[in-house]
Amino acid sequence: MHLAQVKQVMDTVPKGANVILEWTRQAKTRKGAPMIHKAVRMVGRLGLTYDNQAAVQEKRSNGELPTENKGLAEWAEWVQFPFLIRHRTKGTMYLRMYSGTSKKVKPHRQFLMDGEAVSFEMVEAHLLAAEKKSEHGDTFMVKVEDVTRIYSENVEYGAIV
Repeated sequence: MHLAQVKQVMDTVPKGANVILEWTRQAKTRKGAPMIHKAVRMVGRLGLTYDNQAAVQEKRSNGELPTENKGLAEWAEWVQFPFLIRHRTKGTMYLRMYSGTSKKVKPHRQFLMDGEAVSFEMVEAHLLAAEKKSEHGDTFMVKVEDVTRIYSENVEYGAIV
């Protein structure tokens, strides 16, 4: 998706609303592995302030998280808080998302090997350990260039055409 399209979504979607995000990226694989891509569809929320989330406040009070926010990683800088982050040296743009709360839409991943949809079991031996995890924290980032579609159950916010 183009940055202009993502910015239009940021201006359109109500802050904190659940949106369905789809993206495809090259999977992290062992040397010599065939070309493997990972396509993901999941619910997330845009435009939240991390420290204002009830889950984060609870984790701070019970010691799961530090008492104070340590900010972004050294490599990252805000381009448009709280939506867009840029890699300081590479210039790569990331959409900052927060865990969704939808009970209807379940996360889904599909692997593609040499352009063909395959099961996880068919590619598992080629994947690095970090690629096999399916859990994430309260936030996640997706490269803007990997995003293929952003929509809700009722509204199409943006798709690659």
